[in-house]
Amino acid sequence: MASKDHTARVPHLVCNEPKSKSTSSNDGKPPTRGSDEESRQAQVAQVADIAVAVAVLEGMRDSHRAFVKRGACGAKSGLLPLNPVQLAGLTTALNFLHHYVNALAPEQGG
Repeated sequence: MASKDHTARVPHLVCNEPKSKSTSSNDGKPPTRGSDEESRQAQVAQVADIAVAVAVLEGMRDSHRAFVKRGACGAKSGLLPLNPVQLAGLTTALNFLHHYVNALAPEQGG
C-alpha cells in the first residue's frame, strides 16, 4: 500500500489576474480612443441585452396579472398563475436589473 509523502513541496497556485489594476494595455501604452469606443460599444450592447431580459420578465409579470385579473379561480394554464415566491423573485430580478442598468449608465453632466 502506498503512503503519502508529507515532505513534498506544495506547488504555488497560478493566478491569471493582473497584479495591478492599471488602465494600460498589454504593450504598456495608455488606452486609445479606439479602446474607449470599444468599451462604450460593449456597454451599450450589455444594456441592450439587459433590456431584452427586462422585457421578457415584464411580459411574464404582465401575463400573470392579466391571468389573475380574468379571475380563473384555481385554474392553472401552463406556468400561470405564478406562485407568490415566483412573483417575488420576478419582482426582485426586475428591480435588480433596473438598478444595474442605472449603475452602468455613463454619468451625465459636465
